[in-house]
Amino acid sequence: MDRHFFIPEPRVIAHRGASGAYPENTELSFRKAIESGADVIETDIHFTKDRNFVIAHDGELERVSDGGGPIAERTVEELKKLDAAYRFSPDGGTTFPWRGKGITFMTLEEMLTSFPDTRFNIDLKTKNAAQVKHYAAIIGRCGAADRVLTASEYTPNLRAVRKAIPGMATSFSLGEALWYYFLFRAGLLFMKNRFAGDALQVPEFLGPSNIASDAFIDVSHRKGLRVHVWTVNEEKDMRRLLKSGVDAIVSDRPEVLAGIVKEVLG
Repeated sequence: MDRHFFIPEPRVIAHRGASGAYPENTELSFRKAIESGADVIETDIHFTKDRNFVIAHDGELERVSDGGGPIAERTVEELKKLDAAYRFSPDGGTTFPWRGKGITFMTLEEMLTSFPDTRFNIDLKTKNAAQVKHYAAIIGRCGAADRVLTASEYTPNLRAVRKAIPGMATSFSLGEALWYYFLFRAGLLFMKNRFAGDALQVPEFLGPSNIASDAFIDVSHRKGLRVHVWTVNEEKDMRRLLKSGVDAIVSDRPEVLAGIVKEVLG
């Protein structure tokens, strides 16, 4: 039985929102992604000093904001005083059009309540078991389990989430995906028909290896799994991957990808 998250099947996963054109992981970027036709918003969360989660890819503040240091050493109140769009430049540093526009960091709960009808692919960056438990509690409190796919590099995180919310969709962890790929390359996947994760979220290539090959996609589908490929921004690559049968693509350019999905898949 398909998880509710996959109905209807998502095709366009907006990487940190419409991050190619707007400040990543902000309410603005998310709204623009949705307007452009994104099915899912991919995002990341970090834990704060006062035990909240905020939406941010990096654990440090310097790359995107006018602040510095670890998110873990700031409270939400302190983070709200920072400009989360300060470093964004669409032209390589010539202009910074979103500075001083009041764009700040969102909490996980704010994101889920501000976008009540949106599906999210949330990457758990923490390795702390208590924080994972807190994350699951927020998802449950917001009634968002059916519209969230939880991803993480760390297998213990996903095991804990699957136990806390059995109906929630999850990706494969890094370790789970590597083991799956080993079995695939060794011709041993016939030995395994049940998997804890729902979606293999992989790059098309890893070094010289073509991970998302036609054969990989085909056998994964026969195992009842989704294949999501990240992060794809070139139109020719989007077309090729969609024609090869990938279920969804993660892109900084959801506005472009949405048009190509209509072109290729109808």
